[in-house]
Amino acid sequence: MESEAMQSRESVETEVQSLKAQLLAMQGELEVSRKEAAVAKEELRNVKAEAAQQLEEIKKQAAYKAILSTFGLERFGVDNESIKFYTGFPSNEHIKFFFSFIKPSAELMTYCYASGDSGERENRPASRNMLLIDEMFMFLVRLKLGLFEQDLADRFEIHISSVSRKLVTWSNFLYFFLGSQIIWPSRADVDRCMPEGFRKLYPSTRVILDCTEIFVQTPTSLLLQSQLYSSYKSNTTLKGLIGITPCGAICFVSTLYTGGISDKEITRCSGILDLLEAGDSVMADKGFDIGNMLQEYNVELNIPPFLENQGQFSTQDVQKTKTIASLRIHVERAIRRVKEYHFFDSDVPLSTLGSVNQLFSIACLLTNFQGPLILSK
Repeated sequence: MESEAMQSRESVETEVQSLKAQLLAMQGELEVSRKEAAVAKEELRNVKAEAAQQLEEIKKQAAYKAILSTFGLERFGVDNESIKFYTGFPSNEHIKFFFSFIKPSAELMTYCYASGDSGERENRPASRNMLLIDEMFMFLVRLKLGLFEQDLADRFEIHISSVSRKLVTWSNFLYFFLGSQIIWPSRADVDRCMPEGFRKLYPSTRVILDCTEIFVQTPTSLLLQSQLYSSYKSNTTLKGLIGITPCGAICFVSTLYTGGISDKEITRCSGILDLLEAGDSVMADKGFDIGNMLQEYNVELNIPPFLENQGQFSTQDVQKTKTIASLRIHVERAIRRVKEYHFFDSDVPLSTLGSVNQLFSIACLLTNFQGPLILSK
């Protein structure tokens, strides 16, 4: 009996040991399975993250393709050459700064709509079918390249009536906004920024003056033709007076006058004489015979000397002519910047005379955002 009991006990112990071994083996397999499950879970997480990243990349590419297919400022990104070509601003940074400058007021502007058949204009609440910055971009493209409204409608994929409305609105807005900024510097500001060439030779210079002309469609009225006709350009023109500081910034823009007006008369009518102070001096070309007018304000005129009695210039006169020409040339460079807005390349239609003064003033004032005209040494 004892032997049977011992055999039974040994059998039970053997079975227990076997079960323990099986349990340990199962625990080992379970641990392996857990590790494999953790690895699989991590791999699944990585796959999901990669899929999300690929989806985000696809969305970015789709958005980028949408930007490329749409003619707007974001299409050109930091391509500063394209920015300069289409807008006149030197870089994306410059145009973004300008937009941040005008944005608070631009967001409040209302658009000009034609009212019925009368052709009158009325203001309605803003209703935009494009981004505000792209509206500004479209106006700048119109001014810089002189594109037709139908061309702009095709590029920006909006109706031509919307193009016309936005252009008129932005023209009026920028004309009043930029025109309200103070661009005539104080005497102290002029002295502080005076280039060395002026400081040595003509330190009292307050402004350098010159006139420029833009061609206008010839009217049928003989009276209007005679008023618009410029003997200098041998064409019908509009004429404006531009003044720059010695450091090269445009500080005065007159309204446009008929091309037949003289430099002396446009100076008298423009209002610039009221801005000058006693002790100032004005630099100009020979055509500005305004010395008598300036004397009333105790202001000096510096122009190249005239040749009298068919004689010859003295050595001193030749040197003065060269000196004034080397300094006065900066106003011609400033005007060339304005003329780089190709809207003024072709004859201005008579139908747009109501807005050409705004466009001319805006083009002049925008050049001050293009960086310094005279680089300091």
